[in-house]
Amino acid sequence: MKSKKAPATDLETIIPLLIGVWRRFTKLSGPPDRLQTREFRSVVAAVTKLQKGLEKGEELVAQDYFADSDLLGGYLLYQWLIHYQQGLSLIGEVPHGSIKRVLDIGSGPAAFSFAAMRHGATNVTAIDKNLTALQLGAEVCGRYGYPLTIRRQNVIKDTLPDGQYDLIILGHCLNELFPVKEPNHQTAMQNWIKGLLNKLSLQGQLLIVDSSLPEMNRRILQLRDFLVSEKVPVQAPCVWQGLCPALQGKTTPCYAQRPLDKPYHLKEIQRAAQINASSLKMSYLLLKNPHSNWPELQADKRYYRVISPAIETHGGKRFYLCGTDGKKNLGSHLKEESKETKAFHYLKRGELISIENPLEKGAQLDIVLGTTIQIKAALGKAVD
Repeated sequence: MKSKKAPATDLETIIPLLIGVWRRFTKLSGPPDRLQTREFRSVVAAVTKLQKGLEKGEELVAQDYFADSDLLGGYLLYQWLIHYQQGLSLIGEVPHGSIKRVLDIGSGPAAFSFAAMRHGATNVTAIDKNLTALQLGAEVCGRYGYPLTIRRQNVIKDTLPDGQYDLIILGHCLNELFPVKEPNHQTAMQNWIKGLLNKLSLQGQLLIVDSSLPEMNRRILQLRDFLVSEKVPVQAPCVWQGLCPALQGKTTPCYAQRPLDKPYHLKEIQRAAQINASSLKMSYLLLKNPHSNWPELQADKRYYRVISPAIETHGGKRFYLCGTDGKKNLGSHLKEESKETKAFHYLKRGELISIENPLEKGAQLDIVLGTTIQIKAALGKAVD
């Protein structure tokens, strides 16, 4: 099936909309498309507290931080835009053309729900314990022209909505739902997620997105290994079906990196909050219904996910890969690339490629005369 064109971020429309929703929430008046100086300072302070509390400390983990109106407002004007762009990119990797029924769990103000609707989802339910956050998310969606169903509940203790879903999303909420300081948190998380997988339609997918920071990245990779051992097929990013190579021996992170659309509003908040982020970085898993299969790949080809940016070495540019035969690295012996190999110089972290007839020495692959490289799935595109 031909991949659909990814939706544009449309931030020039969305940012004024978010500012308007934030103004009504805070009962402040001002220009419709920008923050005034005092407002900007208060938002930056809230964004900074959220960043430090969720990524560099534990004071906000497992807390209803959206109960703090300042933090909720800060999220809406900064982190919402980051999570929305993450969702927009990753949901593009869901195959089979159409996503209609979606369940966004631990949604907060529904950034991932909004991304799903940008991809064409028409029946989206957002669930969170904080009703105010849900209402703000519904207002954002509604003012853009999307209907969002919201439901306040404890997603661990309460029964989830009935029915089967084309997509279930867990966006940046595993630490809140299953804090590592809680006893048996890992087993509880594993069993709960296995239950979620049973709520997927036959072609349905479960998208788990979280931080790229080492502790959270490792947690996602360990979850991936458990689910693979339970015969749950992975849609993305993995094509290797064994234990994760990043967890074998010396710990190395394995996370996604995507382009970040940074208009003036985002740049200014990052500058003031001293956030150094030029791209989207996140750990993620896209899991299939347990009764389906891994994506079909040609048996006579070797496929690899590019898992690093270009690394400059004394022998030239190289990329780290993880593929159908494990972890490798790729370089080139050619002074001039041919039509069959020119893709090497344009590879991006996260793309899925096939390689035929490389020169091989252990884990090292090199492009030589007769080698062919093809892009199987570009960033944000499904492996069909």
